[in-house]
Amino acid sequence: MSEKRILKNIRSGQQESVEILIQKYYRDIYTYCYCRVQDRQTAQDLTQDVFLRFLQNLDSYEHTGKLKNYLYVTAGNLIKDHYKKRKETLLEEERSSEYENGPPAGTEQLSDRLTMQEIIRELPEPEKELILLRYYQNLRLAEIAQVVSLPVSTVRYKLKNAEKYIKTKWEE
Repeated sequence: MSEKRILKNIRSGQQESVEILIQKYYRDIYTYCYCRVQDRQTAQDLTQDVFLRFLQNLDSYEHTGKLKNYLYVTAGNLIKDHYKKRKETLLEEERSSEYENGPPAGTEQLSDRLTMQEIIRELPEPEKELILLRYYQNLRLAEIAQVVSLPVSTVRYKLKNAEKYIKTKWEE
């Protein structure tokens, strides 16, 4: 079912269309939130808030681009709000992160994945978001530019710099 059709059905009060919308985008939005906050419960809460906020503001939403990009922007804003509210506890959560203990013995692939996550975590927030949107959410450059409100050329430039940084750190 197309996005326009889903939105039309939701606006006319069809509850099934709300469920279709959530099923269609929940996993992508959850994954994005989880990559940014590194906590399952917080990511679930943020994901639910994204859909709740979208439905609350449905009357003012104008379908001009991809709905998924709009949901990513909403998620990004909610994540920023989350970090503002929990600034003090964020450092404590990172220190006690499940990844700090290291991977179980004999799992080289898991170790590589965790190392990559640690390198990505070291990136400045804007570049980290670009990497997550590009490689974890598989968005195209034009879609990323729309989500982060930057020109495509700037996104491409910042993404290349972030990739160089990651490559350098990985080789170390």
